[in-house]
Amino acid sequence: KVYIKWTKHRNSVSGVIILAADYAMKVTKPVLLAAIAAAPLIHCVSSFAPSRSLSTSFARRNDGNELCSPLSAGPPVISNWRYSRDGTITGTVSNHPTLDDGDQITTSPVRNVESIVENSVVQTKSGSKYKLGTVAWGAVIPGVKAQKAREEEAKAKKAVLASAKKTASNAKPLSNPFFSSSSIKKEVAKPAKSPVAEVSEIKQPSAAEIRRLAKSTFSLTGTSISNPSNPKATYLLSGKPRQSSGRAAKIWTAYTADPTNPDIPENFQDGDASKVQPITIKLSPDTERMLLENSNYDKVQSGLFSGRFVKKIEFIRTISSNDRSIDNKVSALVIECGQYDLKALLAARNGMPLKGRALRDAAAAAGQCIQAVHSSNLVWTDLKTENFVVVGNDNLSKEVDDTNGSMGLPGVKGIDLESVINKGGNPIDYSPEACPPEFAKAFMEGEGSEFVLDYSYDMWSLGMMLYELSTGKAYFGKKSPSQVTKLLCSNDFQAELGDVTDAKLKDLIGKCLELDPRKRPDITGFLLHPYFITTGIGPISF
Repeated sequence: KVYIKWTKHRNSVSGVIILAADYAMKVTKPVLLAAIAAAPLIHCVSSFAPSRSLSTSFARRNDGNELCSPLSAGPPVISNWRYSRDGTITGTVSNHPTLDDGDQITTSPVRNVESIVENSVVQTKSGSKYKLGTVAWGAVIPGVKAQKAREEEAKAKKAVLASAKKTASNAKPLSNPFFSSSSIKKEVAKPAKSPVAEVSEIKQPSAAEIRRLAKSTFSLTGTSISNPSNPKATYLLSGKPRQSSGRAAKIWTAYTADPTNPDIPENFQDGDASKVQPITIKLSPDTERMLLENSNYDKVQSGLFSGRFVKKIEFIRTISSNDRSIDNKVSALVIECGQYDLKALLAARNGMPLKGRALRDAAAAAGQCIQAVHSSNLVWTDLKTENFVVVGNDNLSKEVDDTNGSMGLPGVKGIDLESVINKGGNPIDYSPEACPPEFAKAFMEGEGSEFVLDYSYDMWSLGMMLYELSTGKAYFGKKSPSQVTKLLCSNDFQAELGDVTDAKLKDLIGKCLELDPRKRPDITGFLLHPYFITTGIGPISF
C-alpha cells in the first residue's frame, strides 16, 4: 500500500512516500511497478525540497487524509543580542507575533545556558523559543567556552589515562598480592571538573567598533563637557535634555568618559553596557541660581539630618565643551541619576495608586527630605512627585504590576533644590499644585514676591503629594495653573479626601491640608503620626 504525496511550499516541491496504515487497498502488479518506476523521479524532486529539519508535522483532515501543514515562519529572531548574568537575553527582535521589527526585547531566563550561541534556537524557562542572530560586539557568548572546556576535559582525561597506563606498565612486580596495577589506576588524580557552563567566550571588537557601539547603545550626542580645573573628568551628554523648573536650565542624562578613551563611557572598554552607570547633569546659563542650588545641596546633606537626596558629584561654575554654543557659557551641576520619578511611575500604572509598603516608603522618603531641609533652616517650596526619583532600582515594569505594594519602593530620593530658600525669605518661583492657599491669595493680590516663607508651606505641599500617591491622581487634575490658583483663593475651598482609603493616611493628609497654616503639623509631628508608627516606619528608622 503506497501513497505518493506532493507538498508545495514557496518555490520548492517535495515528494514524500507515505506508508498508509489506515486504508486498505489492493495494489495490482502494474500499479506497483509504476510506483517503483516513479521512485527516481521522486528522489530527484525531493532534493529541491526543504531539509528534514525544517519540515513540520502532519495534520489530519476530517476526511481522513493527512496533509503536511505549511512551513512555519519560525520563532522570533533576536539580533545584536547580549546575555545577562541573570540568564536573560536582550536585543533587537524581528518576526515576533506582537512586537514590531526593530523593537527591543528582554527574554525571561534561558533554560539551558550552554545552548546560547549564534544562529541557534533557545528556549526560556517560561517555554518561549527564540532564534539568536548575530551577537552584539563585545557581548558574551555562553556555550562557546563550555564546549572548549568539555574538549579540554576529554583531553585531560585521555592524558591521565595514558599516564596511568604507562605507570602501570612500568611498575615492577610487588611482593604484596593485594597491591595490583588496578589499584595504581585508582590512585591517579581525577581530571578537574569543567568550568561552569556559563563561562563565556568574548569577542574582542576594535576601538572603532567600540565607539560606534557606545554611540548607538547610549545615544551619545557627541557633545562632551569638563571641568577646566580638572580636564580629565569629562562627561558625555546623551539623548535629549529635559526642561527644569528653572526655565533656563536643561537636565541631561550623561556618562563619565573613559580616561583612556574619552569617546566612550567609563567601564565600556569590553562593550558590556551593564557595567556603565548614568549620571544626571543640569546645565544653565543662570550661574546665580546654580550657585544657590549647589549651596542648598551642601547644606541639606551636611546638616543634622542628611535626608534622602541624590548625591551631588560636583559643581562646575563654567564648563569647557567641544560645543561652542555652551563652551564657557553655562554652569553644570553633576548629580546621581534616578531611573524614573514618582510622577512617571503613576502614569505607567494608568492611575492605579501606590499602596502598602510602596506608599509608606515614598511617604517616608519625602518626610526625611523635608526633615533635612527644615533642620537646615530652609523651605523647599517645590515639593511634588516629579522631584522624587527612584535610584538603583530599574524595576519599573515590576513596580507597575505591584498592585498591593508588597515589593516596597526602595531608593526614593529627592532632587531639584534650586527653589529652596531660607526660612523667612521670599519665594523666587512657585508650583501652583504645591503652593498653599495663603500664598495663592498673596500671589493673586500681587504680593507673591513679598510672601514670607515658613515650614508650613512645605507641609501643605507634602499633603498634596501624598494625596496624589495614594489616589493615583493629582488633586486638581488637569486644571491650568491659573485655575488652580483661583480655586485655592476661593473662600469655600476645603480639601476633599474621600478618595483616600487608608484611614490613618487620610487623617495625616487632612492635618497637612489644614487651611490655617498654624494648625499644620511640623515635620516631627508628621513622622510620629500613627500612619508610620503602627506600620514599622517609626522615628527609629529616621
